[in-house]
Amino acid sequence: MALDAEKIRTVLFDLDGTLIDNFTAIHRCYSDVAKTMGLVPKSLAAIRAAVGGSISLTMSRLIGDELAPEGVRRFRAHFPEVMFEGVFVLPGVKWILRRLRERGVRVAVFTNKDADATDALLAHLGLTPLLDAAFGTGTEKMPWRKPQREYSEAVLSAMGTVPAETLMVGDSPFDIQAAGAVGMPVACVATGTHMPETLLPALPDPDLIFGNMFQLGDALWRFPKPEPGDEDAAEE
Repeated sequence: MALDAEKIRTVLFDLDGTLIDNFTAIHRCYSDVAKTMGLVPKSLAAIRAAVGGSISLTMSRLIGDELAPEGVRRFRAHFPEVMFEGVFVLPGVKWILRRLRERGVRVAVFTNKDADATDALLAHLGLTPLLDAAFGTGTEKMPWRKPQREYSEAVLSAMGTVPAETLMVGDSPFDIQAAGAVGMPVACVATGTHMPETLLPALPDPDLIFGNMFQLGDALWRFPKPEPGDEDAAEE
């Protein structure tokens, strides 16, 4: 493992599939939209497999390029009504956010989800107080999406950090590419839509893929796992 975690001063986390599981709501929203467009809804497994990159790319994969713009418009209008359905924080997330901040490491969300939905979900799940910042797409300041280099550069600038002192943590090739665009180290957790075998070919360091945040925190910083009775133990 080439990464020296002692040099990391900022960690940027992807959201969906990395910090939270929001796929139930995404599936519900897509299904509702598909019905209004006269389309046959797809299974949750199909939705999980299609998600990644941005809602525009996901919708293109699901209903084709021609219908995608209208699908995106309807999805964005409907998602706020269902976004909290079935959403939950993934194992070890609150634990690692607390441990990193105790260590003096700044933590932020760096996602392709719309900024408004990102902020609402983080607040709903009690994650906002554990973060230094959150960056989503669809705003005047952040009009890009991962893996566009401009997005990575804008987030690094906003955090006042440099690639060598920043770690990207995600669950997809888009996160790996976003980090690579600016020479930032990257680690992955296989808690989202991509299995290890699909992430490994794209990952610069094959040792930096983990089953969950507990494994990542132990391997990189030797954070002790919570003892039974600790508030973080319920995350296991």
